[in-house]
Amino acid sequence: MKFLKITFLSLIFLSANVSAQDAGLGGVIQGIVMGSGPVTKAEYDKFWAQTGMTTPEDKAHMIELLKKQFVFTQEYQREVWSCAEQAWNSRNIPACEKATNKLALLKTEMQRIDNVDAVKPMEEYTSNLLSAAAKHESMKNQNGGPAIPLSLEMIQSTKVNLDKMLSRFGQVLQPSFKQ
Repeated sequence: MKFLKITFLSLIFLSANVSAQDAGLGGVIQGIVMGSGPVTKAEYDKFWAQTGMTTPEDKAHMIELLKKQFVFTQEYQREVWSCAEQAWNSRNIPACEKATNKLALLKTEMQRIDNVDAVKPMEEYTSNLLSAAAKHESMKNQNGGPAIPLSLEMIQSTKVNLDKMLSRFGQVLQPSFKQ
């Protein structure tokens, strides 16, 4: 039963549709991700209470899973936004070797859990972002909505926010609370 719950939670983390309005785990994750400063003990405890992981073994397994999938995906996104900054500055799409390598590892992990389709939207998003950045154009909205305006400031701000999010989430993924 715990394995099914962990698998289900991993799908939540990989989904781009976790909304801030979600009162469950998605809402707790959003609170961690969007918070400022170091994670508090209360935030840490609330996160782990929401996961339902109570034994050290379950918690360790969840930490490993989140680092392999959710955190790794966010690290990939950080590399993509660094490439977008390079594309903006050079007006050409760079090779993005770090992002390409992370994507290959992510694909391998998704194949292992038979969820390789989760990577395709990320690849499309990356392609659209880099193309738009190189051309200094707005980015096509994959959901059919209005185009998303890009600027160098927006790209740099996104990178800073990803760094902040990765730092805060890294604090939550400790076996015990450390500030």
